Amino acid sequence: MPTRSLMRPPSATDKASGARAFSSRHLLKLIEDTGKVGFWSADLRSERLDASPGLYRILGLDPASEMTFGVGIDMIHPEDQATHGDQISVLRSGQPVHREFRIIRPDRTQRWILHHAEALMGPDGVVSHGMGVVFDVTSQHDTLNALMQRHDRLNALIAATATVFWINKANGEPSEMPQWMALTGQSHTEMQGFGWLDAVHPEDRPRTQAAWVTAVEHTAPYNTDYRVLCADGIYRWFNARGAPVLNKDGSVREWVGVCLNVPGRNRYGTSEGAPRPPVSRHPSIAPPPGEELPTPGQTRAARAFVGLSKEDLARLANVSVSTINRLEDPNSPIRTRSETAIAVRRALEKAGVEFTFDHGAKPGVREA
Repeated sequence: MPTRSLMRPPSATDKASGARAFSSRHLLKLIEDTGKVGFWSADLRSERLDASPGLYRILGLDPASEMTFGVGIDMIHPEDQATHGDQISVLRSGQPVHREFRIIRPDRTQRWILHHAEALMGPDGVVSHGMGVVFDVTSQHDTLNALMQRHDRLNALIAATATVFWINKANGEPSEMPQWMALTGQSHTEMQGFGWLDAVHPEDRPRTQAAWVTAVEHTAPYNTDYRVLCADGIYRWFNARGAPVLNKDGSVREWVGVCLNVPGRNRYGTSEGAPRPPVSRHPSIAPPPGEELPTPGQTRAARAFVGLSKEDLARLANVSVSTINRLEDPNSPIRTRSETAIAVRRALEKAGVEFTFDHGAKPGVREA
């Protein structure tokens, strides 16, 4: 039905037909009461237009004031005038209008509006009338700007702290890793599957792969150190960490992470090229009481004694599940840092067990 009929007061005929009155003015009021939409219609051969109460509300104008095309055009933001000040001339040429721009209301507040309008031809085939609908889309722009601001902040933080930002598929396979390819010189094809491990130092590959596989299998955060063969032929240490992005049902949508440069250092805290300190579960010199590293059997027994799952223990000790797996595996080729093993021991002791290292007896556990 014509927009003008929606905005004019009901006629005697309308009053005699309750259904028609409801289908016009009441429907318009219901829509406009949202405060986000307004309508107009006009004879394009004149300057004056009929505006709905909703349009006056969006524009911040007094409903008793006369509305003209000039008033609306003058409210367009100065920076948008050059692009969107031609809307009435476009309509008068017979073309529709679909524009999004800013306006400045009389109270000096700024709003974003979306304008849809169409021109109507008269019986003589000449453009005579126009009608349009205006939406206040300020909230959508505010939300988008907030998201863009958060995105820009995240990008700035990553650029300042990380060498590589990576995105992997839900199954853990590489997805978007352009910075990794730039760092290592690998192609997209070369890094697929576990191909990215080819750029990791051979000594670090088993540990790196085990940590990543464990994280993916348990949907757990990933955090490990390894050396990367960079495109310039030099191995450099990096700390890689990531986390799963979950869907509402708890399934993994993707993995995101970063590789942080650790210049001149290795994962044991010594300078590159310096001898690596020995790591042993049974050092030749006995450590001070309370600092003994638990054996794999002790760790398994203590965890079972207090009824903790691997995930529970990892959370209490602030380590990864893969670390717990390594500590409990006597045949693990991957060494665990002493401070990490002690952190796990402390978590188990806090849970209610005591580790025993009596001379001449096997290491054991008992109730604290």
